[in-house]
Amino acid sequence: MRFVQLTPDFSEVWDKLVYASDDAWLYHLYDWLQLTENIWDLESKSFLVEHDGEIVGVFPLQIHKKSRVLRSLFMGTGGAAVANTVDQAFRNKVMKGIYEHAEEIAHEIRAPSIEIYLPPLAKSSLKNRWGINPLVRYFYEDISTHTWMVNLARNGDDIFVLLSKDARQSIKRALKAGYRVRELQSPYEIDEYYRVHCETYHRTGVNPHPEAYFQGIYEHVCKKGCAKIWKALEPNGSPVAFEIIGLFKEGAVYWAGCCETEHLDSGVNYLLQYNSMLWAKSNGAKWFENGEAFPNIRGGKLRGLTTFKEKFGGELHRFYKGSITFDTKVARRTVFENWLKDTELLLQPLLGTRSANLVTKPLRKCGYFAAKTRRRLGAILR
Repeated sequence: MRFVQLTPDFSEVWDKLVYASDDAWLYHLYDWLQLTENIWDLESKSFLVEHDGEIVGVFPLQIHKKSRVLRSLFMGTGGAAVANTVDQAFRNKVMKGIYEHAEEIAHEIRAPSIEIYLPPLAKSSLKNRWGINPLVRYFYEDISTHTWMVNLARNGDDIFVLLSKDARQSIKRALKAGYRVRELQSPYEIDEYYRVHCETYHRTGVNPHPEAYFQGIYEHVCKKGCAKIWKALEPNGSPVAFEIIGLFKEGAVYWAGCCETEHLDSGVNYLLQYNSMLWAKSNGAKWFENGEAFPNIRGGKLRGLTTFKEKFGGELHRFYKGSITFDTKVARRTVFENWLKDTELLLQPLLGTRSANLVTKPLRKCGYFAAKTRRRLGAILR
């Protein structure tokens, strides 16, 4: 086996394997990797596996330039993907080689850790009925969560019946009030999406994504038929809520959504989700992933999202994730820095950006001077 770094010259053969592998899903595609790396300050460490002149595997891998953490992937799911044409014995060998090579890359660039998120909608994940995380055999710590999955192997009426009573009533209320759903048909409409996205994120205390991210989804994913952006219009024709749905092979996923504050109780979000499920089914999807679930969370935003997602007749599936930590000192520093960043984001809606920064700045300095003191003491002792 030979490992080959992913470059633009390999884009076509890369995507060919993605389409032909039961391990790969939408976020493995070359264009998606390029888009996210350009927007999110990521560096590609992705590679292909060549054997006897043929590409038999791919592994999307990215490093965050500031934290130095390796992940597959930062925006979406990844993991090793092996061609369906190879036999089981050789498949195991390729998988082992891929994850060993990923560790070699981590040691070479001194990454503190590797994190891998496997796609729940990949056939290999859907077939893994026993719930054994395949990453553990490659020495990854199991950090899996759960996700809500709706089986679309029924007609539209049956799908509606499976929804919770609250969801059905909300859909009927939105339709009765005159809300309707339409597809985004122009890149210029992304401006409308982004306006509502910013309002939603500020309301929930999170920094908005760059608008280029959504422009990229429209230009590089929607135009390939791998996603759809829906908007909900109030009776006067104004857009008040949006939803992005990914569609690849036989699966669809609720990707992202946003809604104006004054329309949150209208039922329009339920209408969008139900519309998306019917559209996905009509386009060949057998499963619809409503999104990551945290059933053990008692309160807060994650509790609210979990409650919303479980109202659409889904069942809990494992969302396989794994991690390896190499440098505990770097990892601790990364955790501390991430905690400071999250704290600052939580304080911004209450205190404003400037005041929130003033609160966390002394803590950041304390961490810096503590690390500096440890290094000096270590040098003196040596």
